[in-house]
Amino acid sequence: MIDIQIIKEGIGDTPRLHEEVFFFFIAHNHKGELLTNSQHTATKTIIGRGWLQPEVEEALSKMKQGERSLIKIYHSPATKEFYDQYEIEIIRIGRKKNNPWHLEGEEVYDKALELKGLGNADIKQQKYLEAQNKYLESLNLIKTEYCDRELELSGQLRSNLSLTHLKNKQFELCIKQATTVLQAQPENVKLLHRRAVASIQIDDFDRAKSDLKLANQLDPQNEEVIKELQSIGEKEKQIKKKQQDRAKKMLFGE
Repeated sequence: MIDIQIIKEGIGDTPRLHEEVFFFFIAHNHKGELLTNSQHTATKTIIGRGWLQPEVEEALSKMKQGERSLIKIYHSPATKEFYDQYEIEIIRIGRKKNNPWHLEGEEVYDKALELKGLGNADIKQQKYLEAQNKYLESLNLIKTEYCDRELELSGQLRSNLSLTHLKNKQFELCIKQATTVLQAQPENVKLLHRRAVASIQIDDFDRAKSDLKLANQLDPQNEEVIKELQSIGEKEKQIKKKQQDRAKKMLFGE
């Protein structure tokens, strides 16, 4: 036996049989004690597969996209004294349509993996622009997913994209992609080094030095990091001298 109280109205239709549903939830018992929750990753289910507690699936099948509801699941039909309470919000019903491959379900993830593999092959041949396009296409396929494996693949794609942007001299884009991944992986030495190299190219020496020092602390034997740390001071001096010379020319002329 369940009771459903809508906190926020949703839109559209309720999910159909065999349709995917992505949702966040938090569950307490009747004493208010936390039982479980989805934390920061949306839970995915397919209506009719029996992956969830029957009462939870029943509630989901009656909800709409964007809806947030309180669901009380009573332990016994004879009394309402003991129950578990779920607060559930549906993020999305069904897989995003109109992807360039017209794929659904597992096909989307498989295609994203295939594109990543093709991009990796391009990297080995130093075809950085071609690789970049494949990584972007792969990322576009999964960018609305909330499950762990898609989030992991997204991080890998963004890391690879930061490399292609660096090789293609798109330094701001390299920094953007590296920063996104570093938010979840702050001790990723490879990306700290890569962001530092890109930062040097746009004369952001403060961020470059900060990234290189952290990378050196995390991996003191990393030769690329050591080399960049040793040379950054000289590069900074050269840039400052050029800026001073340019200022003198503007002030005094040739």
